[in-house]
Amino acid sequence: MSFLLPCPNCGPREVEEFRCAGEVTSRPKATPSLRELTSYVYFRDNVAGVHREWWYHRHGCGLWFLADRDTRTNEVRLPPQPHERIDRTQPVTFTFEGSPVKAFAGDTIGSALYAAGRRIFSRSFKYHRPRGLLCCTGHCPNCQMTVDGVPNVRVCATPVRQGAVVRAQNVRGSLERDWMAVTDKLGGPFTPPGFYYKTFIRPKRLWPLYEKFLRNAAGLGPLDPKADRVERYDVEHRHVDTLVVGGGRSGLQAAIAAAERGDHVALVDEGPEPGGDLLASTEGIEEAVALTRRARELGVELLAPATAIGIYEGGLVPVEYGNLLIRFRAEHVVAATGVSDQPLLFPGNDLVGVMLPSAIRRLVNFWSLRPGERAVVLTVDDRGLTAAEDLRRAGTEVAEIFDLRDRRIGR
Repeated sequence: MSFLLPCPNCGPREVEEFRCAGEVTSRPKATPSLRELTSYVYFRDNVAGVHREWWYHRHGCGLWFLADRDTRTNEVRLPPQPHERIDRTQPVTFTFEGSPVKAFAGDTIGSALYAAGRRIFSRSFKYHRPRGLLCCTGHCPNCQMTVDGVPNVRVCATPVRQGAVVRAQNVRGSLERDWMAVTDKLGGPFTPPGFYYKTFIRPKRLWPLYEKFLRNAAGLGPLDPKADRVERYDVEHRHVDTLVVGGGRSGLQAAIAAAERGDHVALVDEGPEPGGDLLASTEGIEEAVALTRRARELGVELLAPATAIGIYEGGLVPVEYGNLLIRFRAEHVVAATGVSDQPLLFPGNDLVGVMLPSAIRRLVNFWSLRPGERAVVLTVDDRGLTAAEDLRRAGTEVAEIFDLRDRRIGR
């Protein structure tokens, strides 16, 4: 089987140009502990999965390098990037549908599953159409799964943790073979919006049966009615002069300006660290780091990851910060939440493989993953062009770029 292998010196090349010298697995010592022996035997006996391997570029630069490859899909992590989020020295293992998935510290559950070859992450609410990664920012419902018993978790933005138990939801069967998908294949003409209000009204005596079926078929992740509370949430009350919601370029600049005039400033950002979209581009990381450093020097309180729930009368802004709910009272509230990508309208724009620029940039720059083998880019701004460059750098063939500012697609 042929696939592209990324050489750190020559870029992506066909695997025939290389020679594999085997996987890198540390052998246990003479008298290993049970944990060491179990880890070694498990890794060697289960060859399907992510493995770190030595490769030699015999028809190229003639150098040796390491690559992390999933033997089930031949998905290959890109060579280490200067600003990648993952720490390849800290492996993490969690389970998906009972099967172990290997990841690195810094991965999200979604990126780890994508690296392991998973492409279908959920099914749509009504027609059970397959859904894949779309935004990788936590702003869409495409990647909702049940994590450690908690339903509707957006795994594209949820960091991996050792031993987490992840399961699919809203499926009858499996994500790949959901028998409720027959609704999409055959039931479209018979299930228009609101069909259940018109179809299941007679005979009235059968409504309890209809209702039971519809309620079981509806919804996404089920709640456990017998579950106990497993976490404690505390509440704090704080007062600041200026509260900035959003930690991108504009948010950081607003916080710095307020701090320079003597305000007590707090900044809230939903990402793992301030920087916003700057962090998703190689050319913006240094600017994000410089702005964040300047904000800290001026005494700005940086809360990330944290979510501002709303803005209420009297400058009240409740903020979720881990297991803490902070009720901020602010004289001035700056909303610098930026923009969210939205997919263009075309038939099939909801299916697996359609991604927004934010997803492409994060897969490549955050988690060093190749999004796919071949791509067509449809854009209306420079973000799409930047995503196309990221695709090329990751070894993806960009077959065509349609910039709708310059050209129109015929009917």
